[in-house]
Parts: sequence; C-alpha cells; structure tokens
Amino acid sequence: MVGPKDTTRGFLFGSALELVRTEGNAESLKRCVEAAGTGNFTAFFSYPVSTFLKLTYAVARELSDKHGGFDGAMQHLGMRVAPRFLESTTGKMLLSLVGKEPKRLIDSMPSAYKTAWDHGACSLTWTGPKSGRIDYVNAVPGAYFAGSLMQILNAAQLKGARATVRQSSLTEFSVDFSWD
Repeated sequence: MVGPKDTTRGFLFGSALELVRTEGNAESLKRCVEAAGTGNFTAFFSYPVSTFLKLTYAVARELSDKHGGFDGAMQHLGMRVAPRFLESTTGKMLLSLVGKEPKRLIDSMPSAYKTAWDHGACSLTWTGPKSGRIDYVNAVPGAYFAGSLMQILNAAQLKGARATVRQSSLTEFSVDFSWD
C-alpha cells in the first residue's frame, strides 16, 4: 500500500503533534513522538507516509476518548490540518487566487492535495451547484480527509456545510460535501 517513494509534507506531522500538545498530556505526546520516531518536522519538507500513518494512528488512539472514538479523533485531526495549510505561503497564495468564491476554492482541492501529498490521488466531481464529491486513493483513513474538507468549507463561511465519508476499500474512499 505504501512504498518508500510515498511522502507527505511536514506541516501535516506538525499539526498532528500540535494537537496532542494542546489536547493530550505529556505521556500521550511522548507516545506519539515515539510512534513517529521524532518530534521535529519541517513544514514543507517531505517525509514518508508510513511514518505519518504511525503518527496519525497514535494521535487518534490518544484522543479517541475526547472525540467519540477513533474515527472522530481522526476527523478532528483532519480539521486541524486545514487551517495550518491555509496559513502557509502556498495556502495564502491559493486563497488569494480563488478569492471568496467557494466553488473556486473547492476546485483547487486536487491541486492542493498534490502540493501536500506524493501518494495516492484526489479528484473532484460536482454533483450540483452546492454539492460534490472528492474521491481519494490514500492509505490515511477517510475520516481524516472528511475533517479537512469540512474545515475548508467552514473557512469559506458556507452555511450548513456538511461532509461525509464513504469508504469503499482500505485505500479508496469518497467525501460527499454540500452546503445550503
């Protein structure tokens, strides 16, 4: 599923560790750093997806009681990543290009995915003027990406925003989204 060439950016690791720092305790942070092998990741350097999987699973286990179980913790972790990306140089450039138009922001999701991931795939299909589906191939659980997309919809200040994940295999899933 995950080979040595599959990588993702350090800001995803940093977001995961920051979440444990703010919501966990010293012991949970220690376990998560041990799972990742280190606690130091540079935002736009690339690191192995296999390491990211170890870290995200450790974080979700540590925070599952606070967020309604493993999937809830994984979704919460995904929600914490989106603001960090949008605050980055790349994220700010992306926001300036799309302006306040939500459809343009969501249209940019496959490109944003390619910026963060050298693993799997991401494609967008619009199912209506305020609804669509993003199909992913990724070893990270779908709840993570549902949380990330939900936070992006929230950042766009869309009323009644919803995002639900449908997992079709271990590495393939869709996130259906809509807003009022």
